[in-house]
Amino acid sequence: MQLVTLTAPDGHKERWDFKTTYLALLNWYQYLKDVDNAKEPNELGTRICKFVGDDINQVHTLLIYLEGFNDNLYSKLSMLTKNDNKNTVRLYFIMKSINNPQYLRHNKEQEPERQQLINRIKQVTNNDSKILNRLTELTKLFVDGQLSYKHLEECN
Repeated sequence: MQLVTLTAPDGHKERWDFKTTYLALLNWYQYLKDVDNAKEPNELGTRICKFVGDDINQVHTLLIYLEGFNDNLYSKLSMLTKNDNKNTVRLYFIMKSINNPQYLRHNKEQEPERQQLINRIKQVTNNDSKILNRLTELTKLFVDGQLSYKHLEECN
């Protein structure tokens, strides 16, 4: 069983199993998305609040981070970027352009290389649009600097 260590701002720590943590974050995130109309969070959602706070962007980031462990998204991302942050930005924009009818080609000479990467992305994601969307969200965390390969290596 995978455990997640949660640390509150006051230093209090608890270890929760992965699934409980994910469900609690999801419940808390859904509540924060629409506080006025949402039903009250369940007990787990309320308990996780003291660890993650009420910043919806931070909660969403943590949710994406945990989702990355489902379907081996980190491994898929690693295969596509070869663990190099320089490739991550380019990959992110190419992933965003897939199935985007408004995408405009910028450089005809680089189009075959881009198409090769698209084919690899489709192979790695089994051409599943849900996995592609989740992988794109995870990649955005790396692009925005909220995650890095170096940080993930330190956590292991």
